[in-house]
Amino acid sequence: MKRILSFSFVVLLLLSGLFLYNGKGYDHVIDSAKLVSYSSADEVVENSDLVVVVNKLSDESVSYDLGDNHFDNFTLSKVEIKKIIKPSENKILSKGDVIEILESEWVDEEAKVVHHLENYKKMEKGKSYTLYLGYNEEVDNYYPIGLVCGKIPSDANEKMFYGDFQNTQALDVVEELKKIK
Repeated sequence: MKRILSFSFVVLLLLSGLFLYNGKGYDHVIDSAKLVSYSSADEVVENSDLVVVVNKLSDESVSYDLGDNHFDNFTLSKVEIKKIIKPSENKILSKGDVIEILESEWVDEEAKVVHHLENYKKMEKGKSYTLYLGYNEEVDNYYPIGLVCGKIPSDANEKMFYGDFQNTQALDVVEELKKIK
């Protein structure tokens, strides 16, 4: 009986840790931003500096000081390139290279709040994605263009957005992008 109780306690601890680790127990906020919108998948591809299939390795929170006590907060994710669909004109990249992606979801640990810019949901570690990326030369990292249009999960069952995303134009473009291989 003691073994069953001990085992149950350990399982409960593991599940509690997983629950907290996944951001459960945190409040979620959808922040607004003015974004470039795209009317077709072709337009997304044309405006991308790089199109790749990647596997997410890790991430960390980053904050950029804009001055006057204003900051931009993001998640900086490291991904490994599995396939290059449209090569970058800015950098020579190869399969197996690791690049950094600036994602528009971030956690305020102090306030216990997860922020999602325009319903953006960051990539999950260990999962594969097709990314349509812009390049920021100043900080040498990439970002999904059109925000929600720039990240397509390989797993069709993975939820792409946080919350109830209502932008039908962006959703139509995402459906077109899902068909590109």
